[in-house]
Amino acid sequence: MLALATAFVVAPAQAKVVELTASPNPAGLGDHVRHTLNIGGPARIELFVSAAGFERPGTGTLPPGAWSFRCCPSQTAGTPAWYYRSNAIAPPGSYRFGAYARARGTFLSTVVTAMGSDGVWVRIT
Repeated sequence: MLALATAFVVAPAQAKVVELTASPNPAGLGDHVRHTLNIGGPARIELFVSAAGFERPGTGTLPPGAWSFRCCPSQTAGTPAWYYRSNAIAPPGSYRFGAYARARGTFLSTVVTAMGSDGVWVRIT
């Protein structure tokens, strides 16, 4: 019995070094969707938000940088994208920004840093 119990012991979960979430998800058409980015170490931040699904995002609590428009990167599953890049290395922490949902469907938002990347699919109904 002890061997069976030992087989189900799992190593402690480790926090992601880079994580991106969105709320609400699913969202309604016209909803303000808050994206939250967590980074575990200093890094330059690059964000990709589907321009097919969202209006141009605000800067929220992101470190200094700027949003621009890019056509169809893989980080948004080939849809046009709002692209953000921080001007300098951002300290570890949590950052938030919002964007209004503008079309129905499922859209990908992605964060890329030197430590790794993460994405979140947002469904808009």
